[in-house]
Amino acid sequence: MNSGVNDQDTQRKHAFDAIIDAKDVEHALKLICELYPIGHCTYHLAQTMASEQNVDSPFVRTTYPSDWVARYLLKDYVKIDPILKEGMLRALPYAWSEIEPDEEAIELLVDFQSHGLGAGGYSIPITDKVGRRALFSLNSKAGENSWDEIIDQYKEDWIELGQVLHKKAIKELYGDVDPAPTLSPRELETLHWTALGKDYKDIAMILDVSEHTIRTYMRTARLKLNCSSMTQAVAKASKLRLINP
Repeated sequence: MNSGVNDQDTQRKHAFDAIIDAKDVEHALKLICELYPIGHCTYHLAQTMASEQNVDSPFVRTTYPSDWVARYLLKDYVKIDPILKEGMLRALPYAWSEIEPDEEAIELLVDFQSHGLGAGGYSIPITDKVGRRALFSLNSKAGENSWDEIIDQYKEDWIELGQVLHKKAIKELYGDVDPAPTLSPRELETLHWTALGKDYKDIAMILDVSEHTIRTYMRTARLKLNCSSMTQAVAKASKLRLINP
């Protein structure tokens, strides 16, 4: 009996490693659906930088059937999706049963289930070191009655896999060179106040540090962003969603 259990553990570890080694987010999601007792799963990076068009667009990969994806887009459900809205506000994972949808959202959820999709779900908000927000969501199989037990059994795995998916998404979008540098909290604060029209003297008073220190933050933030002026640095930080002036 122990041998059988060990074999199962080994197979599961190999499957988990295969998810980590998957070539992209789409393939990783398919493997996640094969490994765990779920119906579907989705990874949604809220905003991405499209450098050529200079616009923001979401990066989304999902295993949901194409007819539901088409309907979701046609009905513009993204504007009222309560799961997505909560995910962009929360910091901790949550079961979909915790959400109290409004009338519009209830209509969406009824439509969702009418397409043969499960009522249960679990979502994991992700915020990386430069402030980008993403959401990894897992949907129960239709008619699943033990979803809470499934969450309890696998949620630690899913939280880890959320980070795996996020790293894959960033690499898929930008390659090996992530355009968003790691700025310190003080550098981000300095950029934020600069964007609001404050000079280094004002910011020094606001942050209760010396003017010399603020000048240093300005310089290091500008260099990390590879900009020749603070105006350019603020514009680039805003474009990368590092600050929200």
